[in-house]
Amino acid sequence: MRPNNIKYNRKTGTFRKRVLVFYIVLASLLISFFGFAQKKHKKQLTAADYHLWSYLKAEKLCENAKWVSFSVSYENGNDTLFVKNSTGTRTFNFPRAGKGEFIGDNWFCAISPKGELLITDLLTSKQEIIAKVLRYDLRVGTKDIILLKKQSDGNKELELKNAATNKSTILNDIGNYWYNPEADAVVYTIKSNNNTIIALLNLSDKTTTVISSNPIVFEYSDIVWQKSGKSIAFLQQPLNDDKKTTRTCVGYYTIAEHKLYTFNPAQQDNFLANMEIISSSFAYLSISEDGKRIFFGLQKTVIPVDPSQVQTWNAQDKFLYPAKVQIDGWDRTAKVAVWWPEQNRFNCITDNEFPKMMLSGDQKQALLYNPQQYEPQANRDAPLDIYILNLETEDRKLVLQNQLGGETGTSVSIYEKHIVYFKDKHWWVYDLGSGLHKNLTKDLGVTFSDEESDWPEEASPFGNPGWMRHDKTLFVYDKYDIWSIAINGRGAVRLTKGRENKTVYRIVSQSKDESTKMNYDGSYKGQFGPSDRLLIKTEALEHTGYCFWDKKNGLKPLLDKKMNTSQFITSAKSEAYVYVEENFRLPPRLVIKESLNSKEKILFQSNPQHFKYNWGNSKLITYTNSNGTVLNGVLFYPANYHADKKYPLVVHVYEKQSKELYSYVNPSQNNPTGFNIANFTSKGYFVLLPDIVYEIGNPGFSAVDCVVSATRKVIVGESSIDSTRIGLTGHSYGGYQADYIITQTNMFKAAVAGAAITDYVSGYLRVAWGLQKPNFWHYEFGQLRIGKSLYEDYPAYLRNSPIYHADKVETPLLSWAGEQDSVVHYFQSIEFYLALRRLGKINTMLIYPGEDHVLMEEKHQQDLTGRIEQWFDYYLKGEKGLEWF
Repeated sequence: MRPNNIKYNRKTGTFRKRVLVFYIVLASLLISFFGFAQKKHKKQLTAADYHLWSYLKAEKLCENAKWVSFSVSYENGNDTLFVKNSTGTRTFNFPRAGKGEFIGDNWFCAISPKGELLITDLLTSKQEIIAKVLRYDLRVGTKDIILLKKQSDGNKELELKNAATNKSTILNDIGNYWYNPEADAVVYTIKSNNNTIIALLNLSDKTTTVISSNPIVFEYSDIVWQKSGKSIAFLQQPLNDDKKTTRTCVGYYTIAEHKLYTFNPAQQDNFLANMEIISSSFAYLSISEDGKRIFFGLQKTVIPVDPSQVQTWNAQDKFLYPAKVQIDGWDRTAKVAVWWPEQNRFNCITDNEFPKMMLSGDQKQALLYNPQQYEPQANRDAPLDIYILNLETEDRKLVLQNQLGGETGTSVSIYEKHIVYFKDKHWWVYDLGSGLHKNLTKDLGVTFSDEESDWPEEASPFGNPGWMRHDKTLFVYDKYDIWSIAINGRGAVRLTKGRENKTVYRIVSQSKDESTKMNYDGSYKGQFGPSDRLLIKTEALEHTGYCFWDKKNGLKPLLDKKMNTSQFITSAKSEAYVYVEENFRLPPRLVIKESLNSKEKILFQSNPQHFKYNWGNSKLITYTNSNGTVLNGVLFYPANYHADKKYPLVVHVYEKQSKELYSYVNPSQNNPTGFNIANFTSKGYFVLLPDIVYEIGNPGFSAVDCVVSATRKVIVGESSIDSTRIGLTGHSYGGYQADYIITQTNMFKAAVAGAAITDYVSGYLRVAWGLQKPNFWHYEFGQLRIGKSLYEDYPAYLRNSPIYHADKVETPLLSWAGEQDSVVHYFQSIEFYLALRRLGKINTMLIYPGEDHVLMEEKHQQDLTGRIEQWFDYYLKGEKGLEWF
């Protein structure tokens, strides 16, 4: 539209000149005025404002997508759980509540910080409060709530409550309960008449069946359900006073037959007297899917290690002394046994010869291995020889030899009798029935391992997220795409087209069946049904998004944006979905789309105060190193940026960081490594995050080359950066890079290095105490990227160590470390400090007591954050220095 008082000349196609000039001048004045007013209206962010910022998490979407729950959390703990309708017109809030769950589309439950169960009718806004609730579950497919609560006398009661009718069934004197939706039943423990009872409550007809009853000197624990809900297993344990005379037993109960089986060690001829039944994270109680076998843990009674004894470190030991003593020939490691209840027969599966195991998909066989087999050796994980044990016949057979160690190499299918493993850059399958190995990917023409990795170790596979059981196919990843491959080797289909546009496609878990589950010392992979709709996330350099895929419709794009998208949640009974989106200038916000063809709607914008403050911006940059390799990085602009003003620059280093392009960063004083991008941009700094690629044997030079190249590129490309005021900072491997870079260039006026490796020679000859392994692997095969031992390439260890070039340092350095750092010993920082001290250089070192590799105590996080900013403010902005300098 044009103003009414401007006349238009149809013949000349122009406005009257004088009026036009007047309005142009007026418009420019107004634009200038309002632009100035807008900038002036914006606030300058200070540390006093940081507490206003929160973190957004999408929680749940109800069945028909009428309501969404999400939480907003603050560093001070003043968190809130919200429920909002899909139209955005009604909101409920539950301060500091958790474990929110929808019951259909009408009710919402949550636990308050006082232990109250809050049941809210979303249609009427009425709320019922039930006090002293310890835990609760929702009965699937109904409006029932199962809850355990404390009674006034200190005992506990189990209540089955209907949210619609408000009717309840209550059981008193309950110990605990375990719910299974497949069985539509609850197992619970109860004390009655000096007896401890374990019983089954059928939720459909409210009938109760006593499974087992024992004198009160016993307790029932570790109750587990068969996956189908047809049976349960549990431990029957004596209380402390009776453990010397009575042993722990295993109970197994079949629901249809109402039959209880008991495994009593005292009645088993082959049960060792010095073993006890246990359930632990790696030797847990479980039931096979067919209900025929029960697995449980065994632990040998061991004498505590005497710390006063002389330590004997033998170079030929399989493990270092601390690990050797802790394992004690595997005597101290829990074992796994199998019991056949119907025959009352049992065997040990693992022993000291083969202490580690995974179950096959049908749970009739076990994969056994000993991680000591190829020790001592230099890598973090030794190769494995894997044997298959037939649990019924006890026959054992070697099936994989010198297999890549760690979980990346071997995975066990949950489809019948197959082992899928990665070897020689390909995915293979071993058929336990036929004994044949088959290469599944040799003819596909793409690489399934990360050949572009610049670590010296053998390239790892991109991944095997799971299986489609009905179709007998598995999913594997290449660099970009998802493949579906028939287990019999007769075909493979590329489900996505990521290679064409350099977009990475990866499956996102939506349920427990799709996520990786523990399989004793390994893991099962995700299981997908033939009609399942897979959720897939897409990631490219400047785009993120999501897709659906199913067999019938193929790939269906949902969203693709130039921002960071995450926390995608789908609806159970509609096409609706919600997700969170953000970029550096936009705080995370919750978005809903009610159908695939509807418009997106913003349900909640976190941190609305953000828009009242001056803020920076982020930009992707491209540069080349001296080898001509094209690299990326992210340049963050200062808040309230003016092109005609000069600003200092802080360069943060750590391998590849361009993925941070769209990350929103809350300003905060609580930073585990003391560095915060938003803090610096709000204080008038540019911040650069360059990508670094490495040449094996020359990681230090590679860091210098890439970082200097990136810094020069932004100095030339952005005239507002003051090339005389550039700082450098990094932590861990980034700390190493910062220390090394300042030995090779005087480009940086000040530097900060946290938990840095400074001496490759002494670091190589240290123990990685967190792993109880020699540190060799980190240098020869891992992140430190030498690729050879100290004795094969001694010059490489010298030329890549900052400490041997400390005489060249002209940059004032602030270094810091945790005194209990189990990753990089703080002596590494002390060594560099002493070198700089001897040379008369400027260095201040901070050692934080009780802290590990990153700082966990808030007072230390705040102290470090403040000191780093003061360090750069002094050297890059000329502000007043402090006494601690």
